Amino acid sequence: MKTIEEFLTSDWYKNVTAELVQLKPDIKFVEHASYEAEFLMDSFRERMYTLHGFGISSPTEEECVQWIMEQLAQDKEKIISYVVARLTFSEQLDDDSDGEFREGEELDEGDKSELVEILGFTRSVIANTVIEYDLVKNHPKLLTGYFKCTRIPGAAKFSSQIKKVYASIEN
Repeated sequence: MKTIEEFLTSDWYKNVTAELVQLKPDIKFVEHASYEAEFLMDSFRERMYTLHGFGISSPTEEECVQWIMEQLAQDKEKIISYVVARLTFSEQLDDDSDGEFREGEELDEGDKSELVEILGFTRSVIANTVIEYDLVKNHPKLLTGYFKCTRIPGAAKFSSQIKKVYASIEN
């Protein structure tokens, strides 16, 4: 498979998704979206830049696909366990869809977003979580930097929480 789109729609990836659904039957996925390949590639690039700096050449989609498939081939059981734990953690987050504001700059009640519907996860969440799994397992000191690069609010706190999620599957 040369492109991420081919990978995300392949029978191989659909089988991985089916395994996840067996372990977490209540998981909801949204329909395959056109932005998923670009989002996954951005995450892979940020992983590479976090590990090697910005002086490296940008990885290709084929390198991304190969790397994810290799990770799953080497450590599939642990990765799937981590994906289940990570998705469960995500479902329990008390997200503020309007973002974070400094004291005194918060939105007024009438200006806050209203949650209409929870759509579920994109199919690429498994592949994206493989990237995160590698960082938390093999490069935990770089995890906060990765989350900063991917614009996760409160990256240091979130990194600490993710390390606890990883520790929960190791016990």
